[in-house]
Amino acid sequence: MLFLETAATAQVPDIGEELLWAILASPLVAWALIVLYFRKLPKVAGYLAIAGIGVSLVISYIALFSVIDADGHIATYTHEWFSTGSLTVNFGVRVDGLTAVMLVAVTSVSLLVQVYSTGYMAGDPGYGRYFAHMCFFTTSMLGLVLADNLFMLFIFWELVGLSSYLLIGFWFHKPSAAAAAKKAFIVTRIGDLGLLAAILLVWTHGPGTFDIAEIQHWATSGEPEAYIVTLFALGVFAGAAGKSAQFPLHVWLPDAMEGPTPVSALIHAATMVVAGVYLVARFFPVFEASNDASDVVAWVGAITAVIAATIALVQTDFKRVLAYSTVSQLGYMMLALGVGGYVAAIFHLFTNAFFKALLFLGSGSVNHSTNTFDMSKMGGLKKFMPITYWTFMVASLSLAGIFPLAGFWSKDEILLDTWERNKALWATGAAVAFMTAFYMFRALILTFHGQYKGGEPVDHHDEDSHFHGDPKHPHESPWVMTAPLLILAVPAVGAGWFAFFPHQHAFAEFVGAALPDPHEPLGFNIGIAVSSTVLAVAGIASAYAVYAKQWVTSASIRATFAPLAMLFENKYYLDKIYEDLFVKNVFQKGWNRLLQLNDKYVVDGIVNGTGRVTREISSRARVIQTGQLQSYGLGFAAGVVILVVAVFAANPL
Repeated sequence: MLFLETAATAQVPDIGEELLWAILASPLVAWALIVLYFRKLPKVAGYLAIAGIGVSLVISYIALFSVIDADGHIATYTHEWFSTGSLTVNFGVRVDGLTAVMLVAVTSVSLLVQVYSTGYMAGDPGYGRYFAHMCFFTTSMLGLVLADNLFMLFIFWELVGLSSYLLIGFWFHKPSAAAAAKKAFIVTRIGDLGLLAAILLVWTHGPGTFDIAEIQHWATSGEPEAYIVTLFALGVFAGAAGKSAQFPLHVWLPDAMEGPTPVSALIHAATMVVAGVYLVARFFPVFEASNDASDVVAWVGAITAVIAATIALVQTDFKRVLAYSTVSQLGYMMLALGVGGYVAAIFHLFTNAFFKALLFLGSGSVNHSTNTFDMSKMGGLKKFMPITYWTFMVASLSLAGIFPLAGFWSKDEILLDTWERNKALWATGAAVAFMTAFYMFRALILTFHGQYKGGEPVDHHDEDSHFHGDPKHPHESPWVMTAPLLILAVPAVGAGWFAFFPHQHAFAEFVGAALPDPHEPLGFNIGIAVSSTVLAVAGIASAYAVYAKQWVTSASIRATFAPLAMLFENKYYLDKIYEDLFVKNVFQKGWNRLLQLNDKYVVDGIVNGTGRVTREISSRARVIQTGQLQSYGLGFAAGVVILVVAVFAANPL
């Protein structure tokens, strides 16, 4: 029976269950109104999306300050959804420090993306459909964050995947967009099989409930065997690796750039790809209980960070540089979680949400002016687009980890955690910090400095194009697009200070309250700070020397390191391996051949065999029908005699 029982624990002051459900319901109502009534009224659809997500933003901040006032206490409102046998599944919401931080990040970025989209998507024939999908996407992510049990989380987890499929393939008439959407959906489903297996495992061998707090307690109680906890943790991480684009399931994310740029900003900054990091963080006590699973998370994160950073070094597409940057930073977060840096990982997720959204929206502003993402056709845009340039500069400095911007504080916490626990992982993180600064300022110099190269000619037959200007005469984007850039620049600079306000360990205590046991507070190490800053400055200076001053040309560097350059440009050949080995051979040749044999010998065999048996029986029985009455009479008499004999044999006199 639905919603029979209600339970509430440790209620947070000033925030009730109705408001928490309203965070989820507000963009959902906006989605329903757009789909049912206003999809053909573009302006109304845009305003409804902004209003719906705006309400969620306001309530999310109420929740944040309520949890702060309650010293991070947890509020859980749970209802019985249904039960079958010994299994009871609940439907409820949970708010703690981790939830509150995620709610603020998701709604803040989403609202600014919606405002920006009203300018970027102006004139697109799918304008109303776009905002409906965006509302549904935000609703799915908010439901995932608020879920108090694994079953409900999995439902919204899959809805996030569906939403991303719809938005990545928004311009579905383009074969590249349709292919990218299918690729994202299929690759992430592979990871989701692991998460589904983990859910089944915790049901059959776990505490008999999907409640997240109960699962955490079960994993850390010492009751289950170690291998069960490890398998559950690895299943959870498999799902996280798919959504958060971790090696070897990272190949879908760069292709997802086929969707509209505001979609890319939302996916990369605050929704789909951070869902995996959130999932591992939510079940962090489980990973702490399994050293093997933690090691897998740490090393997969490190490998992902290095692979993505090296590929970003050679990309010529502006947005793909940012895409591989996202993959690399997600690897950074997983690396932190794997070495026990729960606070550092969430802190970096929080700061990354703002400067990564700013970077993607900045790239969209450039595209809006030049009609291209090809950096070889840009250059010199600084004088044409000063707001876009300076806000992009702020975001790039923050991502590079320059003091005192937001990225400096969160990146250094990850490096500090790796330094204290594993020097090899620290060296990996330090190398990635250098490469991050290099490729970001390579992109900035190629795009905004030098001479403008003319952009991309306009294809007037492209019905899905949002471009209406003249790429030969670039200009700053309209205020509805530049205002979100200016707003996002503020947290890109100052979000890092949230860790130390109102006191030094505020952020650690706030998000740490979500764990069963207190966690290590944020610290500061002057040696780590200086060394990481030196690496970042060295990366920026190297990019300046190569691409601005050309003291050493990029062509000469490529010639010197030709094998590595080819490896990076071909993305480690992973896409080719997947395409040639798995798609063309395993599936198209092997699996399809197996299906053909099954169809020929099993399916057709059953159908044709049934027909042959029927024909054989009928041919044998046909001789009975002679058409002669005396034969029928003789048969009838013989039957009577046999029946009489049988009766007397069974009942003798």
